[in-house]
Amino acid sequence: MPACCDEMFLYETNKVTRIQSGSYGTIKWFFHMIVFSYVSFALVCDKLYQRKESLISSVHTKVKGIAEVREEILENGKKEEGLSVFDPADYTFPLQGNSFFVMTNFLKTKGQVRGLCPEYPTRRTRCSSDRGCKKGWLDPQSKGIQTGRCVVYNQTIRTCEVSAWCPTEASEEPPRPALLNNAENFTVLIKNNIDFPGHNYTTRNILPDLNISCTFHKTQNPQCPIFRLGDIFRETGEDFSEVAIKGGIMGIEIYWDCNLDSWFHRCRPKYSFRRLDDKTTNESLYPGYNFRYAKYYQENNVEKRTLIKVFGIRFDILVFGDGGKFDIITLIVYIGSTLSYFGLATVFIDFLINTYSSTSCQSHIYPYCKCCQGCAVNEYYYKKKYETVVEPKSTLKYVSFVDEFHIRMVDKQLLGRSLQDVKGKEIPT
Repeated sequence: MPACCDEMFLYETNKVTRIQSGSYGTIKWFFHMIVFSYVSFALVCDKLYQRKESLISSVHTKVKGIAEVREEILENGKKEEGLSVFDPADYTFPLQGNSFFVMTNFLKTKGQVRGLCPEYPTRRTRCSSDRGCKKGWLDPQSKGIQTGRCVVYNQTIRTCEVSAWCPTEASEEPPRPALLNNAENFTVLIKNNIDFPGHNYTTRNILPDLNISCTFHKTQNPQCPIFRLGDIFRETGEDFSEVAIKGGIMGIEIYWDCNLDSWFHRCRPKYSFRRLDDKTTNESLYPGYNFRYAKYYQENNVEKRTLIKVFGIRFDILVFGDGGKFDIITLIVYIGSTLSYFGLATVFIDFLINTYSSTSCQSHIYPYCKCCQGCAVNEYYYKKKYETVVEPKSTLKYVSFVDEFHIRMVDKQLLGRSLQDVKGKEIPT
C-alpha cells in the first residue's frame, strides 16, 4: 500500500495516565457531582431541552364606566354650572398599536371663530406699540400669525394681534382635583390572542369559563382579564387622583411562559404593571400627558369650534414571552456543549500536580516547609505523567556511575574538575 494511503488510515489518540490516589479521586468526583448537578438543574428548571419560539400577539380593549362632571354651560347668554355625563365615547380615544387612552381632565375654549384677535399674554406676545409686533411672524408657540398691530387685551395689558381661531386658547393650569377623578372606577377588558407559528399553537387570555363579573386581583383572581384602573395604579404604588390631573403613561405587561409539552402543558399569562412616563419631570419640560382636539359646528351659517385640551392616561399593553416544546436536536446540542465542563476536574488536578512537583520541591525553601511533604508523591506523579525532551546540544555529556540507577547530563563547559565532583541533571533511564 502506498505511503500516502498509510497516512490516510492512521488514527491518533491521547495517552492517559491513571493515578490511583484517594485525594485526587475525591477531588475528581467532587467536581463531577457539582457539574452534573448544575447541568441537570439548568436542564430541568430552564427547560433547555425545548426549542423556544417568540409569540405573535394581537390586543383588543374595551373600557367601561360612567362619569359625572361639573362644568360651565352657556345658556341664554349666561354661564351656569351644570352636570354632564361622560360615557366611553366621550373619554376614550382610539390609538395606534396596543394602547388606549382614558381622559381624566380637560380645558375647553368654546365658541372659537376664524378672525383677528389679541394673543394670550405671555413674555413673547406682550407689546407696548406696533414696533413690538412683526407682520407675518409665525412663532411655533403662538396661536396664529401676527398682523403687525399691538392691540388691547384687557385694561392693563396689550398684546400682538394674530389671525387665528378667536378667542385664543388661554394657558391655564388644569383643574384640581381632576374633573373625571372617579375614572379610577372604570374597568377595561383586555383581549389578548397569541400564536406560536413554529409550534402550530394558538391561545388567548380569556378562559372558556370566564366570569364576566370578575375583577383582576394579584392573588385572589390573577387570571381575570378585567382590570379596574385604580387597582392598576395601586399595584405600582401610584396615586391615581394625583396622576389624573396632568396625565401620565402606564404600562400593562402580559408575560407568557408557555410549556407546550403534552405531559406538562401550561400556557397562562402573568400580568404586571409599571409607570412609564417620568413623574419627576419639572414644569418647564411639560410633565404628564395631554393633547388637543376640536369639535366643529355651524351657528348662524358661521363655522365655529370648541377647542379641548385633554389630559389623561395612556395605557400601553406590552405583550412578550415565548413557548417551548421538546426537541431532540436541542437536547443533544445542550448535552454536547456541557460535556466540556467535566474537564474542570482534570484541569484542577493537573494544576496541583504541576504546582507541587519538582519545581517547588527542589526549591531552597522545601527543607523548611512542612506543607510540602506531599511534594514527593506529586513528584512521582509528575514523572509518570510528563516526559521532558531536551534539545540535543554539542556541549552536553552524559555520565553513568555503577552505583547509581540513573545517568547524569553534564555541561562540558563545567568539566574543569573531576567527574565525581560535578553535579549534573539526573535523567531517568
